[in-house]
Amino acid sequence: MIFGYTWRAMTPSLWTLRAVNLLLTLAAAFLGARGKAVSVTLPALAAAAALGASAAIVFAGKFRAGKARRLSAAAFCAADILIVMWTAQWTQQWAGVIDLGALVPAVLLALEFGPAAGAFAALVPAVFTGALLATLGPGTAGNAELLWTLGLRGLLFALPPAAAGLALGPARSGAAAAARGTVARLRAAQVGEYLSYALFQLRDYAITITSLAEAIALAPKDDARAAERHERLRKAAGELSVKLSRVLGDQSALTTARPPAAAAVDLAALVDACVDECREAFAPDGVQVSVLVQSAPPPVHSDRRSIELALLSVLQNSLEACASRGGGAVTVFLRREGPNAEIEVSDDGGGVSETDKATLFEPFVSARRGSHGLGLGLSMSRRFLERIGGGLRVKSKGGYTAALLVVPLERELPKIRLEDSTWAGRRAEQRS
Repeated sequence: MIFGYTWRAMTPSLWTLRAVNLLLTLAAAFLGARGKAVSVTLPALAAAAALGASAAIVFAGKFRAGKARRLSAAAFCAADILIVMWTAQWTQQWAGVIDLGALVPAVLLALEFGPAAGAFAALVPAVFTGALLATLGPGTAGNAELLWTLGLRGLLFALPPAAAGLALGPARSGAAAAARGTVARLRAAQVGEYLSYALFQLRDYAITITSLAEAIALAPKDDARAAERHERLRKAAGELSVKLSRVLGDQSALTTARPPAAAAVDLAALVDACVDECREAFAPDGVQVSVLVQSAPPPVHSDRRSIELALLSVLQNSLEACASRGGGAVTVFLRREGPNAEIEVSDDGGGVSETDKATLFEPFVSARRGSHGLGLGLSMSRRFLERIGGGLRVKSKGGYTAALLVVPLERELPKIRLEDSTWAGRRAEQRS
């Protein structure tokens, strides 16, 4: 559940919330037990044991699978409720503020398993308190006013977790819609860029074939059949070139489905906007995202869309890598380096294996096993940046990965890498 509560169930922040809640419960029990021959030592030891066990899981990152995190979250919330109930019984403060300590784990259960589960969890200690109060005296069970009060108390206990569970539905839907919109926009741009790239390659081949056919046609024609075949080859290659030209349109579509438009771009504002969009779409609470401006570059005169799409894709990779490990940190550095502006996105999401490093920029290849992505993010991001004269480099070592996006301050000519050209002359030059 990427947009649900499971990814956030076993995080340091929620562990801290549970710890504070149990400490407040114990403090209320201690204050209420003053003057009584009772000690809160045993409940305190039980709370410490529960918090220690959950801390060993949370801070060591033991459970990364969604099902394991879900079950562990339910177990620790149930343990918190039992500790609260036991503390109330141990100190004989059944109707005091101690019962309020059950609301926090009940709300967490509602966020994970729905409003009904949270309401039931909150009702358990309230019903337990009512049952104890009903047995205090012989006339208590028939006291209508007391029974009404207990029923109202249970209802009030059930309302907060039920409301929290109901409120999470629209929040999940909103986050899911935002993520779907961002993913759809990235995929449309990446697929469009790849199709443009593939069609460019095909057209380049067609031009080469046409040139070769025409050269063959100029050779001596001693064999009439050979000359006829040469002529058919020339016509077929010419027809292929014309058809591909119709598909591609004008020359501005040879490198991208949408021609770049040069304009002044505030990189600091663009980075903040991209980080906010990706944080909402892809980042769970366990992933910390920070932006550092080392040396603010001036506005760059370039294509904003190309920079935005490349940065969104790189951020998505980093955030999903951290999320798959149950948490982590993503840092975005913005600086000026000579004639270029540089945006470095680093994360501690586990790094890239030596095997995957060789294919990082291969289309339809993903370094994350089981990923639902198309495997076009890095390869097309590099093309987005190269067509404005920039570039993209990725380094990974020891569980850390850093992607460096280079953006020229003034738009430069597109960079054409030798391995991307299918022109026969360049391929021959590469082999030499």
